[in-house]
Amino acid sequence: MFAEHRYFGKSFPFDKKYALNAGNNTYLTVENTMMDYVDLIKYLRVKYNADDKAVIAFGGSYGGMLAAWMRMKFPHII
Repeated sequence: MFAEHRYFGKSFPFDKKYALNAGNNTYLTVENTMMDYVDLIKYLRVKYNADDKAVIAFGGSYGGMLAAWMRMKFPHII
């Protein structure tokens, strides 16, 4: 699974042309993004009956940093 970061692609919580305006971008944080990924992983584990399967996070550049932060902050998930 390759997750999409908040505020990119189709994942805008506000109209795309206003999403990055001051006040509307308060949900664009690393912490919120990591929680999105945690929720997605939990959902997929239930959907595919994979509670006992390993999850490996990877990426390059910013995605690599997110993968490392996920492993540090959520070792029980990644």
